[in-house]
Amino acid sequence: MSDVQRLKEQLHQISMEAKQAAGGLAQFKMRFSQHSAQVQALIAGTATGVDRDIAEILDAAGRAVEQASNALEIAAAGCARYADQI
Repeated sequence: MSDVQRLKEQLHQISMEAKQAAGGLAQFKMRFSQHSAQVQALIAGTATGVDRDIAEILDAAGRAVEQASNALEIAAAGCARYADQI
């Protein structure tokens, strides 16, 4: 097997695994968002400094998960495109 063929296989493998990971993160993000919304609804009336802090932390974590999922989708597409071009 040539080096180019091995490279193509590796790129396709990375693409497939990145897609799977992105899908798993997207599912996690949905569950995380539901739980986060429930927590925020329960603490909405108290709104102490600590409550606001945890709400901000949960929001930031949700955004980070979404960004990671998007980055994996971009990487998957890029790897597949490159592998198909070489």
